[in-house]
Amino acid sequence: MKIRFAKKDDIDLFIPIKQEFTKEYSGSKKSESFIAKEFEDYIKKGVVIFVILNSKLIGYLAGTAEEDLYERFGYIGEVFVSKEFRNKGIATKLKDKFIEFLKSKKITLCRIDVSPDNLAQEAYKKWGFKIDKYRMSLRF
Repeated sequence: MKIRFAKKDDIDLFIPIKQEFTKEYSGSKKSESFIAKEFEDYIKKGVVIFVILNSKLIGYLAGTAEEDLYERFGYIGEVFVSKEFRNKGIATKLKDKFIEFLKSKKITLCRIDVSPDNLAQEAYKKWGFKIDKYRMSLRF
């Protein structure tokens, strides 16, 4: 198993797992051009970290280093591991690699958004994430 930062020319490796992610979580399919743009944006604003096993991408984390008026922080936008490789600590390894990246940028805070009904909350709590505020939305 190899963990590494993605490069711009890794898009062909990324498209199949992103389609798997999209199908599982939204039931829809995104076009390859949409996925390529999303991948490029993450690479520009932060990092995409891959876990590769036998030349196949089995998991990834997409995150950014951000700054607002008050603080600098890392943000995990997506973390995904293919079903057959879950519960083996792979997502934790991805998170750890991202935290290393943030520390190299002298950032000491990481955030992740999660829906109240998402079972991944339990994993994030095990990682040490705590609820520090509630986000409210109004759709109109």
